[in-house]
Amino acid sequence: MEVHKFGGTSVASEEGLRTLEASAASGHVIVVSALAGVTDALEDFVRRAAEGSADPTPILERHREFITEHLEQRHEEVESFLKDMETLLHGVATVLEQLGRPEERLRDLVLSLGERASARIVAAYLKERGIKAMAYDAWDVGLVTTDDPGNADIVGWDGTRSRLLRDLRSGRVPVVTGFIGRSDRGHVTTLGRGGSDYTATVLAGVLGSRSVIWTDVDGIMTTDPELADAEVVERLSYEEAMMAGASGAGVIHPKAVEAAKNLGVTVLIGNSFTGEIGTVISDSTEPGPKVVASRDDVALIRVSGAKMVDEPGVVGRVTSALGNAGVNLLAVFTTVSEPYINLLVEETALRSAEEALNGLDYDWEVDKDVGLVTVVGEGMSARDVSTFLAACEGFDLLGSAHGVVAVSVVVPESEVREVTRRLAERLLA
Repeated sequence: MEVHKFGGTSVASEEGLRTLEASAASGHVIVVSALAGVTDALEDFVRRAAEGSADPTPILERHREFITEHLEQRHEEVESFLKDMETLLHGVATVLEQLGRPEERLRDLVLSLGERASARIVAAYLKERGIKAMAYDAWDVGLVTTDDPGNADIVGWDGTRSRLLRDLRSGRVPVVTGFIGRSDRGHVTTLGRGGSDYTATVLAGVLGSRSVIWTDVDGIMTTDPELADAEVVERLSYEEAMMAGASGAGVIHPKAVEAAKNLGVTVLIGNSFTGEIGTVISDSTEPGPKVVASRDDVALIRVSGAKMVDEPGVVGRVTSALGNAGVNLLAVFTTVSEPYINLLVEETALRSAEEALNGLDYDWEVDKDVGLVTVVGEGMSARDVSTFLAACEGFDLLGSAHGVVAVSVVVPESEVREVTRRLAERLLA
């Protein structure tokens, strides 16, 4: 018994649906995301509702198209939910139009509808194939989250294990919503990027099983195949997988990997179109560089000021102010020769970062035309690090040391692809 997660693209093809059916027939717990494209459509609905121009029809039609293509019978639970979904969307649209702006609680409520509809449709699909499937919202199996809209954490699972095992032992397959939850205050929440992977990993931890993440790629790749020869990485440690995800390798979000590490869950990543497992994430791995990843959705903030030279606690004061503003720092580095601090943040967090820095008595400037290139691998040798340094000569290094999990370099955005290619060829060949 395992927990198998299927994303929207994984149930968008006959091949993916066959993998889903095989997983359910083997008695695994199924976790689902919204149908492909639905979450983005719901996000757009919230924005348009605040402007007074929202129409739920395309969202509902997307689900009915899937039903028409893949279901042969009428399922009352599905039809009833879609009617309730339409009513709720119209109601939210009215409220948001009156407010004249998006509202984070209503956003989470609207986004949750994608996973809730998907779970009911997938359960109906499995029932038509002779599998006793039961759709559950995450809170129906006992998952409780923090009360943070848009990025909640799962903090409670009282009774979850017994509820799921009761179904499995009676021959029923639970189909559970990923990405969403409900706080102990009763608010519907979303878990942020990679939320369905996170849900699956927590459920696997509760059950003492493995988590299998079915996606539309073969696994985590050594680098971007468009830039250099790339292969699937067969095995990564938790730390390596977290760093690879944070550095732009994608596939699985660091939040899900962190949960796997904390709960002792082995995570397998496979291609739902082929049914083959590519990458295994666990607590051990072979030493050496494994992934060269990059991202260009970052901004570099340089905080400066003459008073920083002799003032103690400057770094702590700056990073605390940003942390209190909810800004996730990708990297912080200082120099001995110059009185400044370099901070790397996601571009989406830039406005919050600027507001936080405005409250401090320092000068600062922003450079958006940068990217981050990272080499990931525990136990890198001195030779590996020397090769990295030679390939990155002339750039501001964020960190390099023997035995670290990763070394990174900030480069001009125009150089990201070339530096990524160079490092992949020199370190992964």
